[in-house]
Amino acid sequence: MEKLKRAEGPKLSPCAQCPWRTENHLKRHRFGFYTKKNLTRLWNQIRGGGGQQSCHPTDTSHPDHVACGAKGEKPVECAGSVVLVLREMQRMADFADDKKSIGPEEIDKYKAVRKKGLTRNGMAYWLVSRLGMGGVPFVGGAPLPQVNTDDDRISLPVFLKG
Repeated sequence: MEKLKRAEGPKLSPCAQCPWRTENHLKRHRFGFYTKKNLTRLWNQIRGGGGQQSCHPTDTSHPDHVACGAKGEKPVECAGSVVLVLREMQRMADFADDKKSIGPEEIDKYKAVRKKGLTRNGMAYWLVSRLGMGGVPFVGGAPLPQVNTDDDRISLPVFLKG
């Protein structure tokens, strides 16, 4: 009997307005989407496990998003933020011998070198509530969407690295 596999949805791709696109970092915007202050605020929410970030052009719950042309009935998760989180998880796993495991040692080593990386609360949210085992969350949130973690258009701004 063939093993059942979870169906994979289409990969999300970061939109042109994504705050995590390198070309948008610190770019002038009438609502200040790409300022150092706003990018820091967004990263602090993500790294602290404050929940998923919506793709701004699909999120009509914010008046400034609507003013910029946001459309849609249901916001889509920000592909750029998922790329960043998965990269942080891989940075943790890179400390393991197999480059895949994440345990207390890997977390401690990661925290020693990534002061602005995921917090312990953020790790709990992303690793347990969103990633889980084999992409199936243990509690709460929806599975992480499929994204291309090698997308070289996406990065943390220089001031948030480290």
